[in-house]
Amino acid sequence: MMRRVDLVPASYRERRRQRQTLFGIVAVGVVLAVLLFGWWFLLGQQINDKEEELASVRAANARLQEDINELQRFADLEAEVQAKVAALQTVMVGDVNWPKVLTEVAVVVPGEIWFEQMAGSAGTTEGATPVGTETAPVRIASDTPVGRVTFTGRTLTMPGVAKWLIRQMSVKDFQAVWLNSAAFTEAGSEATAVAVGDWESTIELDSTALSNRFQQLTP
Repeated sequence: MMRRVDLVPASYRERRRQRQTLFGIVAVGVVLAVLLFGWWFLLGQQINDKEEELASVRAANARLQEDINELQRFADLEAEVQAKVAALQTVMVGDVNWPKVLTEVAVVVPGEIWFEQMAGSAGTTEGATPVGTETAPVRIASDTPVGRVTFTGRTLTMPGVAKWLIRQMSVKDFQAVWLNSAAFTEAGSEATAVAVGDWESTIELDSTALSNRFQQLTP
């Protein structure tokens, strides 16, 4: 039986063992370095991906903000329109359709009378200046009028004044007609033989006389 005899000195064996240990440590370090480099590379890729995703989201948010700003302009316009509609409705509450009222007056005026003055009130000015129907001792209409018109004029005959009152009472927009006064103040001269009288009357307007302008709009 042969026996192996190691003739290498013990110091050389120790150095070889140390070199092997050092090589192993270096190899492990290299492996760890490679692993760390790979992890760092993957982490960098993930960071880049997230940065690109963040940039994309920011760009989308910027576009959405532009859309919101554009739509806000229309929202502001809508709010402005609503405010103006509400203001118009407030201002026009109680507004009387004066062209219609005056046309109805004109078509029933008898030929014996003519106007010298007319004063009307409606809406916020209604009742500001008392007129004949307000100061009369007896109310001739139970409903609150939406407006009043007082006429002052002259007449050739008292029946003409009566015609005026009767015809006004036939107009559906007038709920009451009141004669404030009527009298002859000028006697006819020998040359003309025409007598002239003064008269004054007030009419109260029914709700059908309202214009209702802008009241149907939806703010």
